[in-house]
Amino acid sequence: MNDDTPTGRKNAFADRYGTVFGRQQGLMLKMAGLASSECSASGAWIEDSAGARWLDFGSFGVHLLGHCHPQVVQALTAQAGRMGLSSKILANEPIVTAAERLLALGGQPLDNIIFANTGSEAVEAALKLARIATGRRRILAFRHAYHGRSPGALSVSHGYERHGALLTDGQSSFVDVGDLQAVEAALASGVHAAAIIEPVQGEGGIRPVSPAFLQALRELTRAHGVRLILDEIQTGLGRTGQLVSPVAPDIRLLGKVLGGGMFPVAAALFDTAQFGAAARDPVVHASSFAGSPMAGAVVNAVLDAVTEASFTPRIARLGARCREMLAARIGHHPAVAEIRGEGFMIGVEFKEMSDAGQMIIEAAKRKLLIAFCLTAPNVVRVYPPAVIDEATLMDGIERFCASVAALPARELTPSKEPLANA
Repeated sequence: MNDDTPTGRKNAFADRYGTVFGRQQGLMLKMAGLASSECSASGAWIEDSAGARWLDFGSFGVHLLGHCHPQVVQALTAQAGRMGLSSKILANEPIVTAAERLLALGGQPLDNIIFANTGSEAVEAALKLARIATGRRRILAFRHAYHGRSPGALSVSHGYERHGALLTDGQSSFVDVGDLQAVEAALASGVHAAAIIEPVQGEGGIRPVSPAFLQALRELTRAHGVRLILDEIQTGLGRTGQLVSPVAPDIRLLGKVLGGGMFPVAAALFDTAQFGAAARDPVVHASSFAGSPMAGAVVNAVLDAVTEASFTPRIARLGARCREMLAARIGHHPAVAEIRGEGFMIGVEFKEMSDAGQMIIEAAKRKLLIAFCLTAPNVVRVYPPAVIDEATLMDGIERFCASVAALPARELTPSKEPLANA
């Protein structure tokens, strides 16, 4: 039976979705032309319950390896037949191998690891490590940052700073990326446990951070006894055209791609020498589900894929080509403010949030799945999977440009950048 029309009514699936997840969400699906349910997927393509095929350029950064990557599927199903979750009493080989490989990838001086189920959990683990080790509570974060939706992660996410009821007062300080004077003044106060930053700010609008600024931040945090956390949950493992940032942090966070689009897993890699007893606490970082044989099998399969010699150079090359094509085709469109990004992490900023919303609808008409950034909804992301062939990639960019060209023609003036739910 077709899931979309169980009672013979048009868009019945969207109605059912709205009933359990909120009427507004159901209406949004209908308005955007996304009223069918996703049923199967392979590589860059998703097939819905109406038989339509969608090119996936969205997926919130999870599907860099595409959907149902053969190596990941094989590893997952083979491990499921042996053992899924851990007893948490005995250790397991897949997760130990995965940890060894991740630490080798993460670089010196990182020598220990905490596995988590989500990126937010990995962020929370990092904040706990820093606070226990230093005895301080405040965290230095950056405007346009996003680190997750759990309480600690929200408190260092700039787009949510107005939601005071969700945050812990006095927990965070925010400064502008690039403002080393403000960074040094904040760290000199002696109250910060850590500084946390994304090499490319993702949900805040796809904003690349200068490698020189990251290195200067590394030097300043070290000088003031403050731990540096690099949040590479969205950027790491190839999305930006490199596996990890060349800057050596005290904690490196990975996730999203780490699960291969098949299994939720994240990790915090850290330098034991910087955290002392905090690194050895068996209770503070415990998890019923993290560190399972299933997670280990998936991570190992993902690492096999992303460490192939041609993987990141291809992303860097094709990502640059995509940005050049977008700039040539839509860079001067009156609705477009800026095109920016690295690798397959590209953002197109619109001058008006309404045009970004209309862009999602126009793309859906062309069977292209795209999404806006969570705390900068006037920025639409272009996140192709790395497994895509060049012809399909160019087809997707053409669909994106055609969607921009279809926006209503009118005089546009820049608006203030919106905050999420502000």
